[in-house]
Amino acid sequence: MQTHGVKYIGSKATLVDKILATIERNLPAMEGPVRIIDVFTGTTRVSQALRSKGYHVQSSDLAWASEAYAHTFLLRTMESSKRIPDFIMELRAKLEQQGTLTPDWITKTYCDVSGVTGGLVRMWKPKNGLRADFLRNWIDEMYSTDKITYHEMMILITCVIFALDKVDNSVGVQQAYLKDWAIRTDNTLELLDLPYYDGPVGKHIVGNCLNVEYEPADVAYLDPPYSSHSYSTYYHIWDSITRWDKPEVSLSTNRRVDRVSKNNDFDGEMVSLWNSKRTALQAFLDVCGRLPVPHLLISYNNESIVPLDDLLKALADVYGTENITVEEIVYQRNIMSQIGNATLYNDTYKTKNVEVLIWIRKSN
Repeated sequence: MQTHGVKYIGSKATLVDKILATIERNLPAMEGPVRIIDVFTGTTRVSQALRSKGYHVQSSDLAWASEAYAHTFLLRTMESSKRIPDFIMELRAKLEQQGTLTPDWITKTYCDVSGVTGGLVRMWKPKNGLRADFLRNWIDEMYSTDKITYHEMMILITCVIFALDKVDNSVGVQQAYLKDWAIRTDNTLELLDLPYYDGPVGKHIVGNCLNVEYEPADVAYLDPPYSSHSYSTYYHIWDSITRWDKPEVSLSTNRRVDRVSKNNDFDGEMVSLWNSKRTALQAFLDVCGRLPVPHLLISYNNESIVPLDDLLKALADVYGTENITVEEIVYQRNIMSQIGNATLYNDTYKTKNVEVLIWIRKSN
């Protein structure tokens, strides 16, 4: 099944069919609509697939950009977005009629400029940064003057993010940029509408899953961070474009300062317990226990920060071995594991990875 998203480490784009099949195979027949919680929704790819099957989806994530994606793919309906095509045409026309464009936060911060602590930041070519700045400022203007709703603003912001993703100069994370310009950066940024699946209107919550109050559902799908690398630092630019708070930046990559751990303005609310081996396992058990569902589906990885055997043992201690089934799926590793320094740590580096789908029956 085709879903839509920006480049994203750990994306389940190639696994959504397996995930859907696992749910359909294990979930008992029931009356009424099936309700599913997507706990770590990310770019909403799995939630998109769930919605396409007629499931009612609650999604959540710490990332601010995930709210924009959710509005675009989970909350959007034909009625709620009927004005979007006209707004896109209007923005495109304003952009082409503008003539000289004024550099703003994106251009000044990520378009062939110096990093705060040295080096070059080449995320986009200036011509595309200028276009993105103009579009994002106009979207803010449209919202502040009540020309568009919050829902429409979120959809238009997602369109800008997707347009930038197509002409970026990275391999998918925003704490390292390519030294030389990728061929796609020569293309001109173009604002386009995005497709979405018709289905039940979803709900999205911005926040920590250990604090969010979810509505009761039938299944919770969990795809947590697997390593010590923080998604809040990997995708800080998308969050900044969503909020459009034009933050002060730091480091050689010009990361927003509240995502820099040694900065006085560091936002501890963005820290995930899943990024530390010391806290990840207990956080896993805590969230599984508090989710108001009788079934869990966990997408895990054989190279995760908590060894798979440790996770399975801990889950079995709580829910019983007889209530847990495990399916292994071999798939292609992401490009970050196949280039540069990632190939130097072993005599041979792996291009394949094993994803594990863990189905748990919490109660009868």
